[in-house]
Amino acid sequence: MIRDITKVETVEGFVLDLGGGANSFFVDRFPKQEHVVLVDINYNTARQAKEGHPNLLVVVADGGQLPFAKKSIEIVISNSVIEHVNDPEKLAIEIQRVSKGYFLQTPNEKFPMETHSLIAIPFFNFVAKRWLKRSLCTIFGASFEYIESVHYLSEKRLKSLFPDSTLVYEKAFGLKKSFYIYKFDTD
Repeated sequence: MIRDITKVETVEGFVLDLGGGANSFFVDRFPKQEHVVLVDINYNTARQAKEGHPNLLVVVADGGQLPFAKKSIEIVISNSVIEHVNDPEKLAIEIQRVSKGYFLQTPNEKFPMETHSLIAIPFFNFVAKRWLKRSLCTIFGASFEYIESVHYLSEKRLKSLFPDSTLVYEKAFGLKKSFYIYKFDTD
């Protein structure tokens, strides 16, 4: 069952996959899917996730207004989501409000490969001309509109949104490919 929750709900002891979508990287690897709540803003994506993972609790909600009580989630996992929201501050506040801990991944804009398409586009983020970016997307079979909707967050911005967290890097070829920001409750 997919739930469109409008009231505060407690789901203590659960892991929240925020924005994992129909093909959640995390859910496929988590051994106890019945302890995972997948939240997605899109009903069709949520429905597909439920069809692929029948043991999940799937909730349709906006990450900026999560329908859960304060500190009711053990940990929020969010992989490449925060750079797609219009208000990352609102999302960060909600993640910290509902969870005892969190783990987020977001790509680094300064990495020389744009990774929001099926095939990484070399040096895309360093191209200034919009028409050239559109052409590169056509050549590489990527959605220009989708890639254009990405709003990268700097290390400084991430630390300001999650001040009590630890920030580490995923490296590729010796360069910072992605940022991992996390906090785990030790109480």
